Amino acid sequence: MLDLFRFFDNVYRLKRTPRAGFWYYGVKSPETVAEHVFGVAILTYIFGEYLRSELNYTINVEKALKMAIIHELGEAMIGDIHLESRNYIGKCVEDGERKALEEMAAYLPDNLQTEIKELYNEFEKGETIEATLVRSLDKVDLLIQALNYEKAGYRNLDKFFDEQQNFKYIEHISEIRDFVQELKKRRPT
Repeated sequence: MLDLFRFFDNVYRLKRTPRAGFWYYGVKSPETVAEHVFGVAILTYIFGEYLRSELNYTINVEKALKMAIIHELGEAMIGDIHLESRNYIGKCVEDGERKALEEMAAYLPDNLQTEIKELYNEFEKGETIEATLVRSLDKVDLLIQALNYEKAGYRNLDKFFDEQQNFKYIEHISEIRDFVQELKKRRPT
């Protein structure tokens, strides 16, 4: 039981880990990584089921949801590193997140360790429909939150909507691309 407590002690840090990109651009009290993970999870559930049941995409929604839930676990140990920093640090961030995730997963039974590592690796590669879905919705959540901050009066957030890296996976699923185009139209002028 003690190992589970250590795992959850680490995971619950995400509830108080702020999203650094919003802070970097002037948002005084940005959402936490845990709030972001919730957003990605609900988007994954709704879009995943819609694409699967209404448009006949072959998507394992349960797998995608698990991926959405674990995709930021490494940030519990290293914090959220915003894009401007990532441009200087480079691959060290991904290596650090992977190492942190693996250390955290080591507190879990072997089958869960294996599953979490496999889901994380699949997410990072971004080659399956589930990984493409979650990676795209990771950015959709970012854009929805940026829009909400703009509606609250923050004005220095154009970078989120202009950064091409934010659209890499969104472009692969036309329904999500169309949703983002509509979202952009809702930005305050």
